[in-house]
Amino acid sequence: MATSLLMNKLISLADTRRRNRRQKVHMSRQISERRQDDRRESSERLFLQVIAAQEADIVGMTISCNALDISAGGMKIESSIQIPAGSKLDIWVDMAASPGKFFLTSDVRWSRTNEQGYCEIGVQLHDGATTDILQWRQIHS
Repeated sequence: MATSLLMNKLISLADTRRRNRRQKVHMSRQISERRQDDRRESSERLFLQVIAAQEADIVGMTISCNALDISAGGMKIESSIQIPAGSKLDIWVDMAASPGKFFLTSDVRWSRTNEQGYCEIGVQLHDGATTDILQWRQIHS
């Protein structure tokens, strides 16, 4: 009797793990499907300034970072400073392939620490009359 009860618990545990794996795959597909633009790998240097964040000690900071991938509507950035989701950023990108700098504004949609201990953030770029978003989109569409 105890053996069959133990077997039922083991089978139930295995089923739960399979369901969790399926949910993770489904969630990762949903994240991918939220992207509206094709992304391409990048190694562009950029500067970002934290305009608003829950952590008051990083507001106003200007940080030198690297873009990991870019698109017309967003980018993934690697930073040495932790920047939480929900933060608002001003970004200056000096692209090697294009003359001049681009000034962009964005919101941090997600934030995580990578294996090297750096912060990776996903940002969504915003329209703005005082930004270079139209030129950015023309180049990256």
